[in-house]
Amino acid sequence: MARIPYVDLATAPERTLQALEGKRSINIFRLIAQSDNAAPEVLALGHKLSRESSLPPVQREVVILRVAQLSQATYQAHEHHAVALRHGFTEEKITAVAEYPAAGSAEHLTDFERDLIEFTDSVVETTTAPDDLFARISAVYNHSEVVELVLMIGFYMMVGRVMNTFEVDLETGPVEVFRTASA
Repeated sequence: MARIPYVDLATAPERTLQALEGKRSINIFRLIAQSDNAAPEVLALGHKLSRESSLPPVQREVVILRVAQLSQATYQAHEHHAVALRHGFTEEKITAVAEYPAAGSAEHLTDFERDLIEFTDSVVETTTAPDDLFARISAVYNHSEVVELVLMIGFYMMVGRVMNTFEVDLETGPVEVFRTASA
């Protein structure tokens, strides 16, 4: 059970309700919605970095799954496991992202995916990436995409910490979509 209750839609501010409109009614959104001040902006950034990312979906999910692993964010790993499968990941590839550089994991990943994992590890663990690794990422991504990559790593670190700190519950059963009375 989460450490604080999820948002009560009957008493949530209108701007929070608008930010939730059309999103899946999952517990992480319902918990973030408790922040009257920041919820709309955090939800919008999450949408931009996930649904509207300029990074290819498979590469994006490699990064998110790796951040979940490093952050020990079980909820995030669970949610993005399903997303990764929808984008063509195999169970072996999902395991490889989590376990890299363990023996046998590299065979399920491209060279660039391994670079993305190492870049993510560096940013999470030391707040930066070494020059040679930065150069390898920059050889594939333009400046805008490199910035988005670092923003994505930071965003999912933040959300993973919210999930862990508040002990957000995994969903059980079907998930509805938020609909307000004005919709």
